[in-house]
Amino acid sequence: MFNTQDFVPGQSFDMKDLIIEVNKKQNPFSTLLLSKAVPAQSPHVEWIQEEINEASAVTMAEGGDAPAYQKDNLGSKQNWLELIGATASVTNTAQYSNAIGISDLLAHEVTKKTKAIKRQFENRFIHATGGGYKSASKTYKTNGILSQIHADNKVADTALTVDAFDSVIEKLYNAGVSDNMICFVPAKLKKQINAFDSVEHFAKDNFLGFDMDTYITVWGNVSFVLCEGLSNELFVVNPDYLELAQLIPYHATVQSVSGSKQSVYLEAQQGVKLLNEKAAASFSIETAS
Repeated sequence: MFNTQDFVPGQSFDMKDLIIEVNKKQNPFSTLLLSKAVPAQSPHVEWIQEEINEASAVTMAEGGDAPAYQKDNLGSKQNWLELIGATASVTNTAQYSNAIGISDLLAHEVTKKTKAIKRQFENRFIHATGGGYKSASKTYKTNGILSQIHADNKVADTALTVDAFDSVIEKLYNAGVSDNMICFVPAKLKKQINAFDSVEHFAKDNFLGFDMDTYITVWGNVSFVLCEGLSNELFVVNPDYLELAQLIPYHATVQSVSGSKQSVYLEAQQGVKLLNEKAAASFSIETAS
């Protein structure tokens, strides 16, 4: 817990543990990403997609010469890291008063603001589109995972059917990344999947602090995680191809005293990287126009 005792104005505190622990079940995708953080050197990150089909390997003849070099021919990807912050502030009167059940009001406010920041990152990591730098507002906008998935791996229909769901899982199977699949899904779509004859419940587990159900399908085992940030869509991803690029890790900076109040500024700048655009697939319900 963040504690206000004896801190110095301008002192910075690493808040990684706090943002990991809060809202685990409500924000499972960002919780997963926080376990895959990698440092970034700038707010704009680029990467060469990881090979998943191993097309450059060939059958060799005994005593044969080394095969000619085969270029993987994978394109580059990019994303921008979004800066999100909040300020926790309380009056000295409130801080020094006794609040039932709260030993440190500013620490309580820091926790509340941390929850708000994590909810915002959960939304942006999933849904954000149109990433880039906005010179007018001097802001960086990120791209979420749904916008990074290859167009061929996006399935849409008027309803979630067995065939539609199988098609999503088959995308990862055909790409060769079905050895580790996590499906982030809203409760109403998970209820429909539970009724499908093509899936069979295998086990319930606890992963990184949130519940996960594993089902057996013809395309491989799929672990399901309920995700409140989704409504009429779901996505399946191999987490081995996920990274969280961090330019500014989540931290808190104590603000200088200004009158009769105490404040702490909280911020992080980060964005999701899908290392191969076919290592994930999505389904969305089409609505009548």
